[in-house]
Amino acid sequence: GSSPAPPTSQPTCPVNALKLGLCVDVLGGLGHIGLGNPVENACCPVLGGLLELEAAVCLCTAIRLKLLNINIFIPLALQALITCGKNPPPGFICPLL
Repeated sequence: GSSPAPPTSQPTCPVNALKLGLCVDVLGGLGHIGLGNPVENACCPVLGGLLELEAAVCLCTAIRLKLLNINIFIPLALQALITCGKNPPPGFICPLL
């Protein structure tokens, strides 16, 4: 049996991660009240044209650029992806920069 070759490069974010800054700010503000329209308004338009893996990587990059705690924000970011109709790969972990 042959196994698929591992990907040769890390997934990257094809959009300017700074555009996701507002989305990440919204996630931070909604940490205790849940997700709703602000996520759809701030995140979904930017993530809309991306593949699911790209969208997840972009959110990771934006969180890192803002020097936020990855462990707190990643679950929120993954929930935002789902809110926007994107399903991150099972077991997705933010790649190291």
